[in-house]
Amino acid sequence: MLQTKSTAKPRTSPYIWVTWVTKLISGEESCKYKLWFRANNLGYSKVPKTFNLAKWCEDHTALIEKRKQELISQGYKVFLEDQNSFALTGKSGATLSGKADIVAIKGSDALVIDCKTGQQRNSDVTQVKLYMLALPLANERHRGLFFRGEVQYKDKLIPVPSEAINDIDLINTLNSVMGITSLPPGDEVETLTCASYGECRFCDLTSADCKSRVESDSNKGTTDLF
Repeated sequence: MLQTKSTAKPRTSPYIWVTWVTKLISGEESCKYKLWFRANNLGYSKVPKTFNLAKWCEDHTALIEKRKQELISQGYKVFLEDQNSFALTGKSGATLSGKADIVAIKGSDALVIDCKTGQQRNSDVTQVKLYMLALPLANERHRGLFFRGEVQYKDKLIPVPSEAINDIDLINTLNSVMGITSLPPGDEVETLTCASYGECRFCDLTSADCKSRVESDSNKGTTDLF
């Protein structure tokens, strides 16, 4: 999507949704500029979505409801989505925010679940780990709880043990990624781009806000060598 004029307005401080960092942390994405730009800007024009959002919402809601009823039948008290929201501000001034699909509590057993309607990804587990880490620190209802986690797919459930929040590599990588968002605009930020058609086609930044955006797959050719 070609656009010549940016509509972006700067935020007063970096603000990051958990879902913006999970693929960087898990190694599924390489471009860090998208994170920096989103964290530091509001009101920018976005590339139109091409997937069926209404269908996704229906499927996602149905999956949450199914897991919710299972947990209630097992004696858990269940909290959904906005009840599980948080905004955790670090020493750099950057804020990490999110909302877990499901939190279920029964006695001392505290469970955080994210429901996924698509294919299994490593970043899904990373997302749950970050919820396990942040919720006890920033959500009043869940403060001080020691969570275990789950990723719920349509056909399987992936457990995330409570010990996962002690993953030093995860915490160090999170610190590094969050540090990116505090960089001032300038040449150093421009080096964060790692533009490729494979990533750009899923990115909502237009060419007005990312001069490196790749709009088509040009890495194709023919040969007589084989």
